[in-house]
Amino acid sequence: MPIMLICTLGVRDLLLDNEQIKQPREKGKEIFDDFNTYYSRLSYPIIQPALEYIFNDKKHEQIDRLILIATDQDEENTKPYHRSNDTIEFARILQKAVGKKYGQKKVFQIKIKKIAQNPSFIDDMYLFFGRALTGKDFNMENIETCYVEQAGGIPSANMALLFQCINRFEEKCSPVYVSEKTGHAIPIKFTDAILSDKRKALLLELSDKFDYALLCDHLDGTNDKEKFIYILSQYAQHRLYFDTLTARSIAKQGMGEFLSRDRNIFEDFLIDLEKIEQKNYVSLILELYYNMTVKYSRKEFVDFLGRIYRFKEAVLRYLFEFNTGVSTDIDKKTGKQTDFFNFIEENLELRQFIVSEKTPQGSPINVHSVSISLLTACLKYFAIKTPDASYQKIYEILQKLDILIALRNKSIVGHGFEGVSEEIVRSKYNGDIFDDLKIIIDKIFKLSDIAMPENPFEKIRSILTEKIGKMF
Repeated sequence: MPIMLICTLGVRDLLLDNEQIKQPREKGKEIFDDFNTYYSRLSYPIIQPALEYIFNDKKHEQIDRLILIATDQDEENTKPYHRSNDTIEFARILQKAVGKKYGQKKVFQIKIKKIAQNPSFIDDMYLFFGRALTGKDFNMENIETCYVEQAGGIPSANMALLFQCINRFEEKCSPVYVSEKTGHAIPIKFTDAILSDKRKALLLELSDKFDYALLCDHLDGTNDKEKFIYILSQYAQHRLYFDTLTARSIAKQGMGEFLSRDRNIFEDFLIDLEKIEQKNYVSLILELYYNMTVKYSRKEFVDFLGRIYRFKEAVLRYLFEFNTGVSTDIDKKTGKQTDFFNFIEENLELRQFIVSEKTPQGSPINVHSVSISLLTACLKYFAIKTPDASYQKIYEILQKLDILIALRNKSIVGHGFEGVSEEIVRSKYNGDIFDDLKIIIDKIFKLSDIAMPENPFEKIRSILTEKIGKMF
């Protein structure tokens, strides 16, 4: 596989009679023009150890491409003193000298890349190398290693080059430093540290954004250090999908894979799923609420609106069942919501109240079909009949949600193709959506006399943050 070595050139990279060359541009041109006369007097005390390090210590028989990065600043915008110290002529000399000494069997290609601007500004150099590394000179298919020599050249250019090489080649980037004291090249353990910090930041960001699918893509589930994070992320993703069957299987896998506290984490998450699967309305409503907060934070507004619709229906069904003790579920024997309709028929006052109400479109409510309009009328009836102000408050907020449900109906999860954005959602809704939803949740738990459990996705984020921190 191809090997590349990149060297930035400074005034110490080419010596004549073991002395630095004054005025590298002018003297360098003189040496290049009379190369054969000067060749035996030339040395390159930084590049040569780097080459030998690759051949000897790393056991590579050939460097496929050596790239010499030299300054050749614009004459019109550069002071003569600075142009005089440009290293472009050094690059031309080294191209011939290295080629002559090693031949193509050892160094197959030697290319020169020019820096035309002031190399002292690291921000300019960072942009320069960002563009340069995407060019054909640096493009090597299936590259094995890109060695980056870090002793010669200008520090700002060196640093910018190294960062961009790490960005482009990642773990294949191998910085090399030539010691002035010993004259030997040594590897710098810098890339691993940078990539580790970069990877840690990415994993934490994905966890913070609840992007579990992408988090799994950046993890190795076979690596013992990453396995827990990987399995927990898989669990979270499927729970977010409401795919409780797969999430349950993953939780059981986690219980079997890990010990002590880690096993307890998956045991607790399995219990959460059992409550959801048992169709416990309070657990379902809370799960839906937490799911909506994630969807909104991920800017998945169409999915969020779809859940708003389901949230309203679930709250209405729960409050009906809580007040009447009558199920709104379909009877398996009759295939209808028999208990519900029997209750409506038997309670004439409630039935008359429902008949007197209208749908949002102004039409009569069909008492023979369980709908949001029918359940809303029931809630309004309870709000009038009970002294508990909670019902009235819930009723008012659920009515406010109709504007969002109308948006949902026009979107791709409803009956249309209209787009949805945060700006549209916020401009349509009067007030803070999540403040209102939280009021409903709090009142439901107060009515039910049940302690509200912790947000599972916030809990997962906290665990992932801790575990990712321990990875590095």
